[in-house]
Amino acid sequence: MSQHRPTGRLVIVGLRLFLAEIFSLIKSPVFILLTLLGNSLIGLFSFVFFLIESGINPKLHSFIDALWWGFATATTTGYGDITPVTFQGKILGILLMLTGTALFAMFTALFAETILANTRQNKF
Repeated sequence: MSQHRPTGRLVIVGLRLFLAEIFSLIKSPVFILLTLLGNSLIGLFSFVFFLIESGINPKLHSFIDALWWGFATATTTGYGDITPVTFQGKILGILLMLTGTALFAMFTALFAETILANTRQNKF
């Protein structure tokens, strides 16, 4: 019974091909558009959050705090150091969580498509 194991050279070639595909993905118009759209949405949600919660939320001192909240919420990290205190802020947070989940699903699909296409082409 013969086991087929990849040699070190084959692994390095595969890694180089994989990295080349990832770098070409990162430079692709779809990836750039999705990145710009996602960051713009997070910025917009953060700005609205700042307008709604400023002066009411004791943990919100500046726009950078709102931006921190926006990225933590969109990535579903949710550190909890800044949380909405108003009804409107909580609804905005829910909408940003849903938006962030959809954005990261799209990024995941793009990366998966790239990896699978590379695997099919090279039969690794």
